[in-house]
Amino acid sequence: ARRARGPMRRGYVERDSMTASEKEVRQDDETREMISSMEMEDASKRGGSLEWLAVSSVMTVSIFAGLLGYDIGVMSGALMPMSRDLSFTSSQEEIAVGCLNFVSAAGAISGGTMYNKLGAVKCVKIAVVLYAVGMLVIAASHSFAMVFLGRLIVGLGVGLGFAICPQYIAEISPPAWRGVLVSCFEISINLGLCGGYLANLVFVNLSDSPRWRGLMLLPLVPTALIYILNIPKLPESPRWLLRTPGNEALARDVLVRTCGEAAAGPALADIKEIIAQQNAEEESQGDRGKKGWSQLFEEPVARRALLIGAGTAFFQQANGSEAAVYYVPQVLKAAGVESERDQLGAAAVVGMCKTVFITVGQFSVDRYGRRVMLLSSIAAVTASLWLLAYCLGAAQAGGSAAGITLFALCFFMASFSLGMGPVTWVVASEIFPLRVRSRGVAFSMAANRITSGTVAMTFLSLSRWLGVGGAFSLFACVSASHFVFTYALLPETRGKTLEEIEAVLAAGSSRYQRFVDDEEVASSPTYEANRSGVPIRAS
Repeated sequence: ARRARGPMRRGYVERDSMTASEKEVRQDDETREMISSMEMEDASKRGGSLEWLAVSSVMTVSIFAGLLGYDIGVMSGALMPMSRDLSFTSSQEEIAVGCLNFVSAAGAISGGTMYNKLGAVKCVKIAVVLYAVGMLVIAASHSFAMVFLGRLIVGLGVGLGFAICPQYIAEISPPAWRGVLVSCFEISINLGLCGGYLANLVFVNLSDSPRWRGLMLLPLVPTALIYILNIPKLPESPRWLLRTPGNEALARDVLVRTCGEAAAGPALADIKEIIAQQNAEEESQGDRGKKGWSQLFEEPVARRALLIGAGTAFFQQANGSEAAVYYVPQVLKAAGVESERDQLGAAAVVGMCKTVFITVGQFSVDRYGRRVMLLSSIAAVTASLWLLAYCLGAAQAGGSAAGITLFALCFFMASFSLGMGPVTWVVASEIFPLRVRSRGVAFSMAANRITSGTVAMTFLSLSRWLGVGGAFSLFACVSASHFVFTYALLPETRGKTLEEIEAVLAAGSSRYQRFVDDEEVASSPTYEANRSGVPIRAS
């Protein structure tokens, strides 16, 4: 105690010996330290806590995402017996696979308008019904035309789900957990994908007709359970509720039950402030106020967000990932694997690899940031595509490359799942300003689905033209372009609220925080980052 009192006395003596100006500087430093400590505590509250309603709601819409993934995975195995049973040509095979993605683009675009009018919960209900009806039509089909019709109906449900679910998850998630929770959508897609691959293996010994029809009917049981038991319990998005006067109490209740009491107040204030600013802008512009889809293309901040969101969604599919998912058996056949059972077994291994690694990516996106995860993933994907192109080229030249080809496919799927898979949905769901978010996400998902459909419908033709190895060489070049795009344009958004991301975009690309550095102050004039990476208001 005596030793402790010595330094204390010296501190008082030093303070007493200071001049008035030195004391004032010392007091200012202590005040700033106290304010900084209070701001860090406030930032922690703004990050929110993970409440059970948020978890259960994310699980519900993610189960629907799993059904979408199942459709993608099961078609890789169901296409072969379906084609033999209904006598499809190779062009009809491509159309049966790829048409769903083109139609889902229309579903995604309509989702932007439907969300604004109906809200997220009603849109999810419609998407589930469309999915179930479409699968029933496919299962009852006896011609290519009926299969095509069923795929169109499923595609509308898939597109609506892709447009609504990531945005809904982002809007009900606490900022500190948003990256993890939005990534659940991609994880569920991959779990469904893996389930589709495994179902193909289970049904492989059946004759063609009951085999593919059973695969189409299998997901209808969980679909019915979700619709009856889970969807009625979903809360509406608080940001959608606040667009209508008189819903503030309900919106606050949803925020409290999803983000916690401490974060609900600041979040409610931020949302109301953004909506008030938008209303004031529209009133000041009068008849010149920009409404509808034109806002996406005419307003500078929305246009910048559209370039980032839609560009990221486009490149996710432009690297050939859909070809690797849908045509795993055909790719392995090109590498020398002749047995259909071996092809489906290898496809299941690829699906398992994709699912395991996306779990790692999910819990890394909020720890290391969007840019780090996405850039690392793109670099690894590009390398795996070059390896895959080499292996398939060697196989066509007469080399024995089946084992290495399977490794390259697993490497590709693992690299994709670590970053490109989950981060794409996170970026697309959080990058758009509130006034255009539903349409921006819908446009991005439409771009994603159109690109996916283009790859799926042209891969077999492209392989005949360039060879399978040449097709993957082309995908590798596209992936390298994706790296340049992301490095140049994507800001770091880890830990920021949706309203703070809008402020970052408004500051312009020259003021983006490129990478998370806990010691570095974010360059936005409105916000700065504390040592935990959670943004706080600058004084």
